[in-house]
Amino acid sequence: MKKNILLIALSFALSTINAQNIQTVGVSFTQTLFPKKTLPSNIKNYAVTVTTPYLKDDSTFRKIAEDKYQADLKNYPNVIADAKKKFTEVDMVNYNVKLEEAKERYKLESDQFNKMTTLERLALIDKKPVLQYPPKPVYYDPPVPRLESINVGDVIIYNPETLAKTYVKLNGFGDGTDGLQIKIDFKGFEYVEPVASLVNVENYNPQTKEKFYTKQTQFVTKFRHPTMLQVSIDGKSLSSGIFQGTSEFQTKATSSKPTRLYIERQEIESIMSRINQYLNDQYGYVTVSRYAVVYSVKNRKGEYDDVEKARDFAISGYKNYTEHQEDAVKDLANAIAIWEKIMTEVNYDDSKARIDEKVGIAMLKNIIFASIITNEFDKVNKYLTDFKSLRLSYDDKQFADTEEKMAAELKTRFDGK
Repeated sequence: MKKNILLIALSFALSTINAQNIQTVGVSFTQTLFPKKTLPSNIKNYAVTVTTPYLKDDSTFRKIAEDKYQADLKNYPNVIADAKKKFTEVDMVNYNVKLEEAKERYKLESDQFNKMTTLERLALIDKKPVLQYPPKPVYYDPPVPRLESINVGDVIIYNPETLAKTYVKLNGFGDGTDGLQIKIDFKGFEYVEPVASLVNVENYNPQTKEKFYTKQTQFVTKFRHPTMLQVSIDGKSLSSGIFQGTSEFQTKATSSKPTRLYIERQEIESIMSRINQYLNDQYGYVTVSRYAVVYSVKNRKGEYDDVEKARDFAISGYKNYTEHQEDAVKDLANAIAIWEKIMTEVNYDDSKARIDEKVGIAMLKNIIFASIITNEFDKVNKYLTDFKSLRLSYDDKQFADTEEKMAAELKTRFDGK
């Protein structure tokens, strides 16, 4: 029994010694993608024209306010004359009438008071008639006309040039009318008034750790804003039509009743942003963030000098990729060449081999990612096929799916350049 235990312990110790210690280094960098549709090499600039059914500024309202102000100024003498006339012919006449009425009322009350006996008058001394004069009106000139402030809160205003400059930036191109011509035409906003309904809303009580439901009013609003997008060069159309998703009604659910203006403004800005993303995806040179994981093996006594050397080339390549891509690609090519040589001695069935299953999978990951970044898509396909034929963990399968999709997209862009 003791002998068996010793053999098991020795076997475990040997497997631990032979087990390869996989190490990783992460490197962040950026990659500029080729456009899906490459333009002629002489096209360096782009220009955007936007047309909308909206006012481009508040000048219309300012003109209305200014015209009213000038008309009021011009009419001001007449307003003063009318005010003076009203004061003389109405206010003062009414005053004089009321004054005479007050005098007449005083006379009548005084006559009645005087007819009383001395004792009666003494008893009512505090109520002796007094002449109550009505307040005499005072004339003031009407206020001088002033320019009214403008309230455009209930109106949508978009300057087409500002919309174009704010939302459309074609990466890799400059501003100019001698290149790509982009026309965006908003056809008009269509809106269906919100419909209210009661819905069940899930809640959570942290004290009882139980879910419960409450009724809540929900407003569902439907809208659409058909928008034409046309892209051309020298009058030749590259694409033209209603921009994707703008001709269909969209649905928005909110807990409070939205206003049409709020949704309309949001949709205009959303469409402009989506068009910008589409244009860059099709014609621009988009920069994306990448994160490379370089796999290596802990180098005991120089046994993995080649793996270490490839790792150093790869790290240098990824670090320099953003600013010095040509030199970076050379470093990555050197790393790939070493990894490929290492893979010639892989033995997936021998856990004691220098390049065993664990190391082989790690090296394949290195080759696949580096080949994608250097646009070596034949190598990507070859090594992805080898990789997917192995016994893979869940994470390794996810790696294969992710890299396969990334390679397919970049190959499409690369082939079309």
